[in-house]
Amino acid sequence: MEIKIFLELLVIGIFFTMSVNFVYGDSDFVLELKNVDKDPKVSKLELDSESSMQICPSSKCEIVVINSSFSPPISDNNMTIAHTINFNVKFNITATNADSKQEEYFEKFSESMKSCLVYDVIKDRGREIYFCSSGIDIINRNSDSKSWYYDSIGIYDTIKDTYTVKGDFKAILQNKIKYH
Repeated sequence: MEIKIFLELLVIGIFFTMSVNFVYGDSDFVLELKNVDKDPKVSKLELDSESSMQICPSSKCEIVVINSSFSPPISDNNMTIAHTINFNVKFNITATNADSKQEEYFEKFSESMKSCLVYDVIKDRGREIYFCSSGIDIINRNSDSKSWYYDSIGIYDTIKDTYTVKGDFKAILQNKIKYH
């Protein structure tokens, strides 16, 4: 009986992973956090699509992560995951006259998913993997409050101590969501 349950969980996990990779294989936004239970560190942050061209018009920028936070699901009553990262986009700008040297310019951003609702948990021999979905994952530019929105999913692996978020850019939301 125990082997049957294990095989069922394995098949469900493989199917779900394949479906996530199929649906979100070419994601516009990818974030990977490691060591999330103690000191979350960004191991990967990638932006693609229309939003990346707005965030870095020259496409020759460097992302410098300042800090990050992660909040795992607390109990069966609060089955949400949240995270926030603050980062700078570093531009190298060369002035127009020949004697000027290259200067660095930093633009400050924050990215957050306040409430990623857990919709599935796979538990097997001490390992727990949480799958969550959020209606809105937001990147904000601090200087002018410009925002980019993503429809995202998250996967939190308690054994690997990692959290991965993949999302698709939602251009439709850019003009429809306004804060008062």
